[in-house]
Amino acid sequence: QPPGGYGYPGAQQAPFGGQPGQPGQPYGGQPQQGQPAAAPAPDFSPFWFAVPVPRPLFPEDGSPTPIAELAPGTWYLAVEQRGQALVAQTQDGRRGVLQDTSGIQRG
Repeated sequence: QPPGGYGYPGAQQAPFGGQPGQPGQPYGGQPQQGQPAAAPAPDFSPFWFAVPVPRPLFPEDGSPTPIAELAPGTWYLAVEQRGQALVAQTQDGRRGVLQDTSGIQRG
């Protein structure tokens, strides 16, 4: 079995959203009064995944130029779902939209 570390689903890390037992702000802070919160689907939980073939990762602002390429054999963290697409985080902390989620392996 591979050793635990960043990029592997069995890695020992703090729970998503902060340290246990410490009250804190929800991720992204509080919405301003009168403005709806742009939140992920209520039933979504972050998960690790791998892609079967190289896949482009696009900027969250919708720009057409990929910011990274996800490679097979590497685990990535899905932090949000947008329709059929996933917002993924790479090992170096960059976030982007994976539009083609067909055949992904959940960890």
